[in-house]
Parts: sequence; structure tokens; C-alpha cells
Amino acid sequence: MKITSSVEYATRLIVALGRFYGGDSIASKKLAEIENIPADFVDQILMHLRRAGLVESRRGAGGGYTLSRPPSEIKLGDVLRGMNGRILEGVCDKYESGERECRHQSSCAISPVWKKLGDLIENYLDSVTIEQLMGEPEATPISTEALR
Repeated sequence: MKITSSVEYATRLIVALGRFYGGDSIASKKLAEIENIPADFVDQILMHLRRAGLVESRRGAGGGYTLSRPPSEIKLGDVLRGMNGRILEGVCDKYESGERECRHQSSCAISPVWKKLGDLIENYLDSVTIEQLMGEPEATPISTEALR
């Protein structure tokens, strides 16, 4: 799993929009300024987030972007899925789709490890809300409850 700059920027933009939730729409140019992200990149990211149903856009004077629902209802996992389609590509998924052949599928000892790791990561990212990120300038600590 690699956290790309697109995912990092998307998370920062969602958190910024969370701070304005319930108020006016924010123009993409203003978001670019606030987060110090190139404006063209912001537009691309917001397009992905809109398609994922995480943000809404309004055109015209006073237009811009808002979160589609409260920050407490948007999970960090939603942002990653909105940008990448998946959080963690399963190592064995390429074999299940028939793209490649794996001689170890029937008796693979490592496959369950990758599956469990993916589940742990998804569960954790789905336990962190944008609202939590808005209130914590430092990293959100991992709770053992989130890992179950």
C-alpha cells in the first residue's frame, strides 16, 4: 500500500471542507490556496471526490464545493476508495481474476496473511472520521478496538 500525493491532498481537502461544513461553498481556487496545493491538481482531486459522492459542487457566483454529508459520517477509508477505488490491492486478487496463474493457490500459507492485513488496514481507516481529523493536528492514534 502506498499513500500517494493524490490521497494525501484529497485527505487535506476533505478536512478543509469539513471545517467549513454547514457554511458557504468554497471555491477550488480558495481550497488550493488554503492547502497550498496546485489549483489544477485540486480540480482533478475534487472531481474524483465528487464522483465518489463525498463532495458536492455548485456552479456560478458563490459556487464551489461542500461536503456531501457531515464530517462525522465520512471515513478516511471513503477518501482512499474515492481516489483509488480500493484501499489495498490484494496480492492474490490478480490470480483470482484469471490474469495470471498461481501454482500455490490451493495450499498457500501466505495468502491468509495478506487478507488479514488488508482487513486490518480497511477496518482502521474506516474507524477514522474526518471530524476526528479536524480536531487532531497530530496523527490519530490506533486503538486496539479499531484493529478487531
